[in-house]
Amino acid sequence: MTDKTVLLVEDEIFVAMDIQMTLEDEGWTVAGPFPSTADALSYLDENVPTCAILDVRLTDGDVFPVADKLRETNVPFVFHSGHADGRALEKVYPDSAFCQKPCLPSSLLQQVAQLLNRNEPQKRAAAL
Repeated sequence: MTDKTVLLVEDEIFVAMDIQMTLEDEGWTVAGPFPSTADALSYLDENVPTCAILDVRLTDGDVFPVADKLRETNVPFVFHSGHADGRALEKVYPDSAFCQKPCLPSSLLQQVAQLLNRNEPQKRAAAL
């Protein structure tokens, strides 16, 4: 079995726990949940996850520095927010996905699966 790690950046503890349990039930290793940009960036200094789920508003501001770092390392991610404009985010981060809060954790899992399937041909081509 390959290691599947999802970076979970979410500052609402009950939302984070629900998402984490769903992901773990599906065989994912969850890095986090991290409630702040600083915590997530610290994790990314030494780790590269398979993908990420990012709340936009965190305890120390917006998640965009994390999104930028993930984009630099070609890690797919889903924005998960009740306050952000999904269309605006997808213009700035066209390879990302957006899932409006509230949503079922299974919907987030679907978004993650779609992102990974979309990115798989690019990863295979880069490996050649």
